[in-house]
Amino acid sequence: MPENEATSSGAETGAEGGGQQEQSLTQADVDRIVKDRVARVQAKYADYEDLKVKAEGAKTVEEKLAELEGKYSAAEARALRSDVAAKYGLSVEDRDLFLTGTDEATLTAQAKRLADREADRKKQGNVAPKEGATDTTGGPTKDLREFTKGLFGAAD
Repeated sequence: MPENEATSSGAETGAEGGGQQEQSLTQADVDRIVKDRVARVQAKYADYEDLKVKAEGAKTVEEKLAELEGKYSAAEARALRSDVAAKYGLSVEDRDLFLTGTDEATLTAQAKRLADREADRKKQGNVAPKEGATDTTGGPTKDLREFTKGLFGAAD
């Protein structure tokens, strides 16, 4: 509908309605209203990009904080393992390999058990009972030995 027709038909309807005048909008009026509304919404959220950048920066700070907390707890656990290992006279290799607990009570129990086993090993020495001994008093090979002695003759 052209602007002229919309305006004239609105005026005619208003005149016939008995005092009430109906207002009709032209496309230019609608465009202006929409532009005003869009401008108000954009003004309302004008700092959105700044807030978005700040939020991304806050995430990185939180990530850095979590990383530092992890490093701190790992260093604290390492220091606790070292203290317990030194208390029970464990080597660095044994400390790193066998002390796996996360609290002092668990680490102490592990270190004590390992130290006790090491003390027992040192007390008993490296002995394998019956190592190198031969059993010539009989057993399942007695008949075979007698046959072999008879076959080749005894070298007494």
